[in-house]
Parts: sequence; C-alpha cells; structure tokens
Amino acid sequence: MLFLTFVYKSKMFSIRYLRPSTLVLFAAIKIFAALLYYWLYIEIPTFHDSEHYFRDGNVVFSAIQESPLYYLHLLLLPNNYFPEPEHLCSYIDDMGLWYDFTGYTIVRVNAFIRLFSFGYVSIHFLFFSFLSFIGAFYLFRFFAKVTTLSEYCILGVLFLVPEIVFWTSGLHKEALVLFSSGILIYNTYQYSLRSSKWRLVLIIFSLAFLANVRMYMTLILLPALIAYYWNEKSKIKAIIPYFVTYGVVLLSVIAYDVIAPNSKRLAYKITEFQYAFINSTGNTSFPTEVVSNSWSRIIQLFPEHFVNGFMYPLYNQCVSNWCRLSSIMSMILVGILVLSLFKIKYRYLLNNTIALFCFSIGFSLMGVIGVVVSNAGAIVRYRSIALIFIFIGLMVSFQKVTKA
Repeated sequence: MLFLTFVYKSKMFSIRYLRPSTLVLFAAIKIFAALLYYWLYIEIPTFHDSEHYFRDGNVVFSAIQESPLYYLHLLLLPNNYFPEPEHLCSYIDDMGLWYDFTGYTIVRVNAFIRLFSFGYVSIHFLFFSFLSFIGAFYLFRFFAKVTTLSEYCILGVLFLVPEIVFWTSGLHKEALVLFSSGILIYNTYQYSLRSSKWRLVLIIFSLAFLANVRMYMTLILLPALIAYYWNEKSKIKAIIPYFVTYGVVLLSVIAYDVIAPNSKRLAYKITEFQYAFINSTGNTSFPTEVVSNSWSRIIQLFPEHFVNGFMYPLYNQCVSNWCRLSSIMSMILVGILVLSLFKIKYRYLLNNTIALFCFSIGFSLMGVIGVVVSNAGAIVRYRSIALIFIFIGLMVSFQKVTKA
C-alpha cells in the first residue's frame, strides 16, 4: 500500500496525459507478479539464485551487530580482492558471492533493504519489483516522447506481456537491469535535448550501477546510446551512426583479442561462461555446440545459437506446466517475429532511429544470450529485457517514420 500510495501521490510519477490511477494499476500488476514470483520461490527449489542473494545479504546485515563500520565496509567498499580484510573473514567465509563481481551487487541491495525488511524475504521481492517499476516507467516516458505509438501500446509491452512483467519483478538481476536501463536511457534522451550536470550525474550513476549488475548489458547499451545521441545531434541518415559505432566496437574487440593474453581474451570469456552453463545441472538444459575460444567458431555457430534464444524451451522437452507455459510464450514470440516480417516498412527502416536503437539493443542481447546460455529456464529470464526493445522496435518499424 505504501508503494501504491507513493505512485499515486508523488510528482515523480505525474504525467499530464496519464491518470495516476492508471499507473497505480500497472504498479499493482508488478507487485502481484513479485508476490507470484515469491510464491514460486517458496514452492519450487530451482529458484535458488534468489535464496543466495537474500542469504548473503543477511550475512552482511549481521555484521552490524558487531560493528556498524563492518556492515558499511561490506555494503559499500570493493569486494573480491586479496588478502581479505582480517576483521571481515568470518563474514566472507559465510558468503558464496563475495568473489562474484556482479552477484555481490545484488547482495549489497539486499543488505540495504534488510535494514527495514525485518528479515521477511517477501519484502525484498516487493522492493525489487518497485525498482523494476521505476525503470519501466522511465522507459515508458522515453518511448512515449520519441515515438508516435499509443501510450497504452507501450504500457502493454512493459506491464502486460507475461514473460516481461514476471521475470523483471523478482529478486533477480533483471529487476535491477530494468531499473538502471530505464533511468539511463531516459536521461540520455533528456541530455540530448538540453545539457544538464544533474542529467549527466544520473547517466554516469546508472551506467556504473548497470555495469556492476550485468556488465555485458552495459557493453550492449553504450554503443546504442552513443549512436542515438549522435543521431539526435546530426542531420545524417539514421543508420550511419549505428553502422560506424558498432563497426568501431567490432574492430576494437578484434584488436583487443589479438593483443590480449589468452585468458583475458573476450572469446575465452565467452567460452568460459558457456562452459559454466553446460556444466551446471538443470531440468531445462539442452545440448549446444561449444565455441571453443574461437571467433571463427562463434561466428559459424552464431545463427544456430541466435535462434535458440527465441525457440527454447521446446514444448516436447518440458516436464512441468510452468515450462510448458514458457514454451507457449516462445512459440507466440516466434510467430510474432515471422508475421512482423510482412509488416515492417523496410523502405523507411534505415532512417528510423528508434527502430534501429531498439533492434540494436534487443537483437544484440539475444545474440549474447543465445551464444552463452544452454538452459531454457535461464534463457526465458535473460531475454525478458531484450523482448521490451524487440517488441517496441517492431511496432515502430511498422510506421512510415523518417528522421525529422
């Protein structure tokens, strides 16, 4: 009720063309999704990542009993370094995520929420859901301003598509990715209109936070934002900034992998992440070709891996009703993509900056997911962010839009 009252009363969520009660309704949908996620977390043991984040957050919070400074050290200062601080060793030994750069960020957020959650994990789910709602709200404001789409179409994608609203509402990275991405994109748009130190601070903060939550999402968003900003400040054809920006990124990756030691190469890291999924056990894991620390293998296998991100989970491989429901969503997604091929205004697409912006983010993210992930359960969660941009990009590309 506090969250819903805040949405209804706060000027932060005040929009001239949208009733406060409408936003309250969508906030309530996010809260319902969070409580459903919490129920599944209790009922289904495979939702163990959330348990790890919550448990380690409790370990950090417990340090406050010995010394508030210990708590602040664990909460705010860097992790994953040697030698570990002697006075914190007992807490570090109790945690499993101290050595995980991005995972420990989720622990920090939980340790902060623990100050007023009284140890109820359901409250942590609600807070993550509310942070996700804030990110979705700012994405809505961005798309409402830069497209001619109906506001309710945009709200429908953000708050009514089951795969998106559910997976971005739980105690997981996706909620924080949506939170930081929404703030980052909206403030980049505002900064392109009028330079502001406050906007720049928000951009830097949200970019740094996103990098600490999911680094590869930062590497996907940053080129798209640079190209978008370039587009807004120039009169050239919309495709050129995207072509140049992503070309520079590709050449930089190739140059880095040529000079970097083998263990530091990006291709090696991709293979490492892929092996981590292959070697992990899961009810929805599927066989996949290993990229073997080779860019030629990554490129050769990319079409197959890319399609996997959209196709899985397969209905005949599911053993639970929840998996079958996700499989039906995958079939609907593939159907939408196929039908969209006949609706896209290809003549205008190369000068449609918002479609290019959305597709560059959505399909890049789907490419990364397809190459690395070999577990259907993980795929449906990871792709929830990508689907926002793909769906919005498709709707925009159906219009005869050219750069103003």
